[in-house]
Amino acid sequence: MDCPSEFDFDLDQWSDRINAQLKSARYPLSGLFELSERCNLRCVHCYINQPTGSLPVKQSELTTSQICQIIDAISSAGCLFLILTGGEVFVRPDFPEIYMHTLRAGILPTIFTNGTMITPELADLFASAPPQGVDITLYGATRETYEAVTRQPGSFDRCIRGINLLLERGVHVTLKAMLLNLNKHELNEMQALADQLGLKFRYDGTIWPRLDGDEQPYRDRVSPEEMFEIDRADTERFEEWRRRAKEFADTPIREEYVFSCGAALRSFHIDSKGNLCACTMVRYPSYNLLEIPFDEAWEKLGELRKLKRQRHTACETCLVGSLCAQCPGWSQLVHGDMETPVDFICKTGKFRYNHMRLIEEVNYGAEKLSST
Repeated sequence: MDCPSEFDFDLDQWSDRINAQLKSARYPLSGLFELSERCNLRCVHCYINQPTGSLPVKQSELTTSQICQIIDAISSAGCLFLILTGGEVFVRPDFPEIYMHTLRAGILPTIFTNGTMITPELADLFASAPPQGVDITLYGATRETYEAVTRQPGSFDRCIRGINLLLERGVHVTLKAMLLNLNKHELNEMQALADQLGLKFRYDGTIWPRLDGDEQPYRDRVSPEEMFEIDRADTERFEEWRRRAKEFADTPIREEYVFSCGAALRSFHIDSKGNLCACTMVRYPSYNLLEIPFDEAWEKLGELRKLKRQRHTACETCLVGSLCAQCPGWSQLVHGDMETPVDFICKTGKFRYNHMRLIEEVNYGAEKLSST
């Protein structure tokens, strides 16, 4: 019997099946490991953004040995997928050792990077021992726009060079963009660049405050009205919003528990000091993995999933829950509690809902006219 020459394997579908089989069971299937808070760029919107040369920040980071011990622990607990990120993940010269240890532990890593520090040696490493993928953030399609965001001369050329180094070696790359007022005018050009390179491309307009609560990143945030028009121009994205609006709109979402996402259920976050927490935005409570074993910390973290809503908020009667993205972590940063809705998210959801309804009414009227 002949074997097929190619094995058609969809990793995303496989991951979805695992999640479906686990259902409500708590299991640390995937995580994000923030290896450093330091970065070689100074992006205007970043929620951490510590400079590469910051000695106090560097000294507070886990050692290579400590990171490898933690990776062994999460592997033993059942983790299969791990995002290695920063800051900028490649500011650590020990990254290759950490990366290979992750693979040997039976975990499939994805790399989040700005791409500007990719060298031929790193590209060779990924070619010989492939990750699930390398996700590179593109801040603009031109040097002027890109560097207006990163505030680092020469960073655009280094990013393009890094992308090409990976592509020349057949490494799986995805491009993503954080939409800002500074670069929104180049969205089509960024998509065209990805198409030219044969790469998947996605964008997001969600800007968070800094982890200390500083709202400075909001200055460059795209408004709800503009974000809707951008989504509307993206046929695939817009049709998904329409589907969700038709299926779920006009039905208030009355969640009994504070957390309805996968945080602390099947996913987790570890910061550069070894603190385990629910996700990137929910940094409290946290448990230091140098002080207690991962299994014990994971069980303690599960108490978050038992938190029930204690307050009456506008969300209880709101009809646009399906088009909303309220997040307890974002609420905690902005309001100091996990239940108070974030106003910007409310405005975005309601604007999207109202315009979806208007579009559907116009389409319905047109259909009636054409049938008479």
